[in-house]
Amino acid sequence: MLYCSRKLTTGIGRSMQLQQPKKNALSLYLKFGALVFLLFLSVLIAACSSNGGSTQLNPGTPVATVTINLNQSGGSPTPSLQAYYCGGWATDTTPAFNPNSIVNVYGKVTQNVDGNPVGVRGVTATATILWPDGSLSTLTATTTSDGLAVFPVAIKANSLFKEVLVGIVFPIPGQVKPCTVTMGAVFFTPIQASPTPTSTAMPSATPSVTPSVSPTAGGTTTPTTTPSPTPTTKPGH
Repeated sequence: MLYCSRKLTTGIGRSMQLQQPKKNALSLYLKFGALVFLLFLSVLIAACSSNGGSTQLNPGTPVATVTINLNQSGGSPTPSLQAYYCGGWATDTTPAFNPNSIVNVYGKVTQNVDGNPVGVRGVTATATILWPDGSLSTLTATTTSDGLAVFPVAIKANSLFKEVLVGIVFPIPGQVKPCTVTMGAVFFTPIQASPTPTSTAMPSATPSVTPSVSPTAGGTTTPTTTPSPTPTTKPGH
């Protein structure tokens, strides 16, 4: 009986030793398969990122490139300054309207002298005012030593809450073309003037004095006297 049990035990031990290599080979297969899967996944991600990572939406549109050219010999030159410049503006773009309201429109003309603006004196400028109803008004003014011309524009009642356009022309002596401020470069819109509140004077209270002595007829006053006490003597003293 002992011999048989030993033989049986030896057979079981051998069977267990034969099954151990099978488990090791299965784990190796699993590890190898996982490595292959990870490698395939990495290749797939790299391929997708290289194809879809471009910001170009339309494959037919070339990619824009920026080229910096340090050689400016073939570039466009910087335009030179003009000989004369002019401009204009309204001192108040929303003036308050009243029957005698006036808004000043300024115009200025300068000459380029060695790159510096210098006012042109003695130019007779003409300002043309285009009213909302389509009518035109013209004003003339002569520029001062700093090239400034002032045009006092009387506001019309029919321009209330409407835009008024102004253009100015500076005919410069010796120049074929005048310096022009285009119509609409200067503008203003009259608005309703707010009524000025008037202050009403309130009468001040005058204190009344009541005389302490009432005069009597004939111009004489009767004084009021208070009798002084007289001492009383007792008999025997």
